[in-house]
Amino acid sequence: MFNAPAYAQSEASEAARAFPNKTITLLVNGGPGSLPDIFARPLADNLRQSLGQTVVVDNRPGAGGMVAMQQLKDAKADGHTLAIITNAHVVWNPYVFPHLTYSPSADLKPVSPIAILPMALVVNPQLGVHSVPELVAKAKAEPGKLNYASSGNGSPPHVLFEVWRNQAGLEVEHIPFKTGPDALTSTVAGDTQVYFAGTALVEAMVRDNKLKVLAVSPCVNSRTFAAAPTMEQAGFPGYESAVWLGVVAPADTPDVVVNTLNTAIAKALANPRFASIMQANGSIPLHESASDFAHRIDHERQTWGPQIERIGIRPN
Repeated sequence: MFNAPAYAQSEASEAARAFPNKTITLLVNGGPGSLPDIFARPLADNLRQSLGQTVVVDNRPGAGGMVAMQQLKDAKADGHTLAIITNAHVVWNPYVFPHLTYSPSADLKPVSPIAILPMALVVNPQLGVHSVPELVAKAKAEPGKLNYASSGNGSPPHVLFEVWRNQAGLEVEHIPFKTGPDALTSTVAGDTQVYFAGTALVEAMVRDNKLKVLAVSPCVNSRTFAAAPTMEQAGFPGYESAVWLGVVAPADTPDVVVNTLNTAIAKALANPRFASIMQANGSIPLHESASDFAHRIDHERQTWGPQIERIGIRPN
């Protein structure tokens, strides 16, 4: 009994020495070409170089991230199964889904953030609006007739649009899709009229005039969006639309393994090649220690939770 702490420390050290000893799986709640997938693949390549093991990307879209999170929850907690997450999976989902199949605090262990993702409010050009005030006016003149796409219930496009819709006092129907590219295709085709999505996902369509950008989040660094106002400048002071990506592991993954992964992710983000991919997609690299990442998540739960509960965001 008195040797238990020493035994636990020895077991943790053994886990660190043995890690990694097989293929690492990186789960992605999104299909190929989705925003998380865009960053997951170069991250997997960099982790392979740093850790000396194969790292495979496993796309598991659907159910607001519950498919991927359930698979992570059920995986062995040895660092060989990880998942790419956004705010939605660890901050918003408990307030959106009444029957969430995992507990962000009990089943997931923060490893590291990797990027801040600027967002853009875009519309199909055929809608005939050229600014946020025009969109608000049209939606108020035709309550319930407009619809907006999202990459699924509980996804950042869903939650962020609902927060804005509530602030603007609009009636706009939510049309959830399984992936971001599906939502993008629908908006370009005009089946849905509005989409609030990552700039990386919509930039090419904005450049080709297939989508019209009305506003962006404050941290955009791209010529394509240079002329677009922020949501605050468009008349919504205090509106926060920051989205981040990060990496989590199963809850009982040893700290020494998490720290090894955190160091490898920091090395990946410092790689100029990976940084150029981030820049090309208008995103900002973000690295923190595992403990600081956990504090970030806790703080955002306290900030967003009451707001989402008050609005009453629920799956369609």
